[in-house]
Amino acid sequence: MKAIAVIPALNSAVYLQRLLPAVKHHVADILVVDDGSTDDTANTAESCGATVIKHDTNRGKGAALKAGFAYALKNEYDIILTLDADCQHDPKYIPSFLEAFNKGGADLIVGSRVNDKADMPRERRLSNWLTSHILTFLLKHNIEDSQCGYRLHTRKLLESVKLDSDRYELETEIIIKAIQSGFAVKFIPVRVEYGYGYPSHISHVKDTLRWCRRVLEII
Repeated sequence: MKAIAVIPALNSAVYLQRLLPAVKHHVADILVVDDGSTDDTANTAESCGATVIKHDTNRGKGAALKAGFAYALKNEYDIILTLDADCQHDPKYIPSFLEAFNKGGADLIVGSRVNDKADMPRERRLSNWLTSHILTFLLKHNIEDSQCGYRLHTRKLLESVKLDSDRYELETEIIIKAIQSGFAVKFIPVRVEYGYGYPSHISHVKDTLRWCRRVLEII
């Protein structure tokens, strides 16, 4: 099956130099969506062999992901993997996502950090615990990790659900709409690197409040 890795990026040139060669070891085709960077993100991605979509202004992670999904569907990819650009998602887990898909056939496979809490910042642990438990209650489906952006999506899923969010809550919107539409959702364990100076563009209070509003709107 034809696979592509979609990586939303904002001022990530220094990290892409490390990330993209490692991703390319597992997935031949890579798309970087440069979401209004002011550094050399686009040129760095191209020099590492990735295709680049460039937004002139910052539109949000959700908007970048939707642009990547649209590209993948237009070019008839069957499997769309997503990773963050800041090197927190280790490409060594890509084979685990592909193996889980081949074994179980889930249309959405989400990386789960439930057993990887030692290095996760406290505020992120709290946010992820809270949002995952809220979704588990509302959806009557065990949601191990509502916020991890390390994922595998099938073409069938992305063609079937209409996505609206433009920021971080898009990833939760995908989980909700996948379950509401009857698609199989699976979680696999991953470890994430924190504390190495990687930039965070998350505003925990503002983004959590926006997340809550969006979840209520969808459900």
